[in-house]
Amino acid sequence: MADTEKNYTEHIEYTSKEGGISPQPAEITEYVEPPLEVQRKLLRKIDLRILPVMALLYLFSFLDRTNIGNAKIDGLVDELQLTNMQYNLCLTVFFFTYAAFEIPSNLCLKKWGAKRWIPFIMFWWGVVMTLMSLCQSYEGLLGARLALGLAEAGLFPGVTYYMTTWYKRSEIQFRVGIFFSAATIAGAFGGLLAYGIGKMAGLGGWEHGWRWIFAIEGIATVILAIASYWMISDSPMKAKYLTPPEAQMLVDRVKYDGVAMATPMPEEFQWKYVVDGICDWKVIASLFIYWGSITPLYGIALFLPSIIKGLGYATTTAQLLTVPVYTAACVGCIIFAYYSDKLKHRSSFIIGGCGLSFIGYTIAFSTLNPNVRYFSMFLAAIGSYSGFPSVVAILTNNIGGKTKRATAIAIQIGVGGMGGTISSNIFRTQDAPHYKFGLAICMGLNCMGMLTAGLNYLALRMANKRKLERQTRIENGEETYTNEELSAMCDRSPYFAYTL
Repeated sequence: MADTEKNYTEHIEYTSKEGGISPQPAEITEYVEPPLEVQRKLLRKIDLRILPVMALLYLFSFLDRTNIGNAKIDGLVDELQLTNMQYNLCLTVFFFTYAAFEIPSNLCLKKWGAKRWIPFIMFWWGVVMTLMSLCQSYEGLLGARLALGLAEAGLFPGVTYYMTTWYKRSEIQFRVGIFFSAATIAGAFGGLLAYGIGKMAGLGGWEHGWRWIFAIEGIATVILAIASYWMISDSPMKAKYLTPPEAQMLVDRVKYDGVAMATPMPEEFQWKYVVDGICDWKVIASLFIYWGSITPLYGIALFLPSIIKGLGYATTTAQLLTVPVYTAACVGCIIFAYYSDKLKHRSSFIIGGCGLSFIGYTIAFSTLNPNVRYFSMFLAAIGSYSGFPSVVAILTNNIGGKTKRATAIAIQIGVGGMGGTISSNIFRTQDAPHYKFGLAICMGLNCMGMLTAGLNYLALRMANKRKLERQTRIENGEETYTNEELSAMCDRSPYFAYTL
């Protein structure tokens, strides 16, 4: 990459800024990005190194947390003699430990680095997944799901934060979309795997195929965890495949992203930034949007095999019929993510995703025709999965500072992920095969997601208007700030523009 081998200072200009900003202790400067073609070449290079690995890791994560839905219709409930309440509780408790350890896990990742932390947690959830195949009782399955939630807690928020240290805000949604599309692939792949592994029933003294589903997928996770240590670089500066000028360019692009002035966001750890991340209104607003998106999504992820089986199909056929639904959702996810980054806009894609999901669930609620209901699952899945990356991206785009962003992401995904506890309990056995109670809840939450996303858009737009007014006051000398004061403001800086 010859362009970036040149002195990096050729691609940077610094311009003195005069006016109401105090020049002490350092002069405020303006950062100008390198040429666009140089950046594109560098992005292609890191995309090939980062995206396939992260997508593969999340594929295994989502597969391991949701394969219990496939196991349910392959003998799990019958062999362990689970009541409907016991099965739902086994789904629910996963989210308790998953939510509780999101923030500690992200802070550990920031301290020890992704190269060590991500393979570490992945190894242990693979071990838990493998041992789950040996469960002989409800209590054993319940404990295993608790442990699985603890081990998996760090991956999604960790990878989301990790990617914000490599990519600019306007580039993150497409990458998160590629990464998250692995969840849809996991659904399709899980159905195919469950169909094939289910044929192993009776081998090794295991009467039903569900034990083989857990064992094989768990062992595969352990192997990938060990291999991933050599696939992940902690940061651009530690990536062996980057030259020093390339690494510095990546660091500076992220450091100065989102601010008109060359006053980078704080990178050091301070507890005040953790508190800021917890108390920020944007984080609180994002939780309601998250719940309105993730609960219908988990309804698909955890119960799609059961819903399709309830349409009158045999177990093996139901497993296979999940594959086209998830394939369509994968395509939709990537299309939404591409255009969201291209337009540098998030809110409309959130509202559009929730709206499409709402239409799908409404059709399923309104008819008992199996063919129409199967079609409705395509709409629900495409809407739920396609709109969700924008929910994550809009928060990561609008939180400045590494520690504050790591905290905010962990809260959003951790506390927001508690929506899975709702999904786990609304598709009740007594409501089969139509599940109207669960469908109605998903419709209502979709409406909440659309409403809160719209209100959040208006609030961000008003905040940007106030920031422009503050910039005018600074230029007129009515307000003065040092570089350190602007940096410490994180995303509250008047020069940090919110993404809508």
